[in-house]
Amino acid sequence: MQTLYPRDPQFGELICPAKGAEPAPCEWDVFGAHDPSVIEADGYYYVFSTGAFGQNYYQIRRSRDFIHWEYVGQAFPQGLASLREMTRELFAVYGKRSTNDTLWAPDVVPAAGGGYWLYGCYTARFGDNYSAIFLAHADAVAGEYHYVCTLVLSGGEWGKTPNAIDPQIVYDAQGRMFMTYGSWHGGIRVLELDPATGRRKDGFTYAQLRAGALTPEQYYGKDLTGTSSAEGSVMAYHSRVPVYGGDPFAEEDASKWRSEEGYLLVASCDDLARAYNMRCWASGDPCGGFTQPPYGTQGIKLASSFSWNYSAHARRAPLDFFAAGHNDLFRTAKGDDLVVFHACSPCPEGSKPVPFYLCACLYSFNARGEMVMNPNRYAGERLRDVGEEELLSLSGGKFDFIPLPARNDVCAFAQRGLRLERGGALTLHGEEKGRWKLYGGHYLSFTFGGERYHGVVFPAWIEAEKRTGLSVSARGEKNLLPFFMNTAW
Repeated sequence: MQTLYPRDPQFGELICPAKGAEPAPCEWDVFGAHDPSVIEADGYYYVFSTGAFGQNYYQIRRSRDFIHWEYVGQAFPQGLASLREMTRELFAVYGKRSTNDTLWAPDVVPAAGGGYWLYGCYTARFGDNYSAIFLAHADAVAGEYHYVCTLVLSGGEWGKTPNAIDPQIVYDAQGRMFMTYGSWHGGIRVLELDPATGRRKDGFTYAQLRAGALTPEQYYGKDLTGTSSAEGSVMAYHSRVPVYGGDPFAEEDASKWRSEEGYLLVASCDDLARAYNMRCWASGDPCGGFTQPPYGTQGIKLASSFSWNYSAHARRAPLDFFAAGHNDLFRTAKGDDLVVFHACSPCPEGSKPVPFYLCACLYSFNARGEMVMNPNRYAGERLRDVGEEELLSLSGGKFDFIPLPARNDVCAFAQRGLRLERGGALTLHGEEKGRWKLYGGHYLSFTFGGERYHGVVFPAWIEAEKRTGLSVSARGEKNLLPFFMNTAW
């Protein structure tokens, strides 16, 4: 039987260690997970993430509930010695040996012949694009993994070619296999792989590129976004997404609902330290079309830094979603869609954030087919229909709210006083500011500040209130900016 609301997840306490006093891996839970990627296997959820804190060769965590995590080990316990062939190829291009001793941003998928494929990357020099993406294999999901081949090399032409990092795998509706990758200058690229071998389908090599036998686009693949400020891309295919073609504020017309399918692309943009933000694009083709309106080259914002605290110094919630990004898109075996990312917390002005921790949020699509995410940490909730009486009676229709600004270098804090009134009025501190309408089971559209917003109602565990409630995640019709609401008591 499906529960209406998640129970208290009893999240682990966030760790804020002093410099040089990092906790042991057995104490980590969600601490230190950077660039997470998820796979479900053997009755567990596994997260693979960038190396850090002395565990530099892909950290592996697992969980039964996606809430509490235990550290398993490293994908390459022998370190770079397991990848000598790849590093030899890269150092030949770089012209010298690297001092970097960390593997970045992996992705793991089931292998066609059994076991698991790991797609990883390594860079010879931070901030430049002497990098390589490689394929490795293991019989068990937690490894140990063994090198298979190098898929892409980038040779230092910063601004001209993509940086060969951040690989992520997606299968299209026909079972074709693709890898998105890339970082900053040079764009987000896509390559088709062979689903039987996990290797490049075209068989092209870096030696052919250097010899002039290939064009850069043939070797590196198409640029999907045209932006020079994105990294950490991931693509997911979705079918049967309901889209409403009528006026949501008029009487609902069932004949105006239609079903759409397509590919969702999410990447993270801007400065990792303060302005990091997740942005999304959509297309009907995994190999192009992502810059169509309203997405353009910059995409539309999914989330930037925000907090359910009322200010930087009023700490009622235990965390801030600060500099959130570099996410995976993951569908559980039960059919729940999760955006899994790293964030920092807290973010009081003038203080250093807690190092990266693992975070997951349920996501869905509004009635316009645009991605929106539950702005609360996942606590086991599932998307379901919500009635108007439930929406209004839970707390008298009162909500805290966060309209995310266009700027990405600020943290948006919660505001008080918004209320959904019976009869359809939306008020702020008692003054009418707009109208609202619930329709289609869990879709909510409303007007506020001269803008129309279209969103989804999610059950949620609201950490600032330490109780269950409802959350609304919406997107502006014209400004395309997210607008979050949490039940308030």
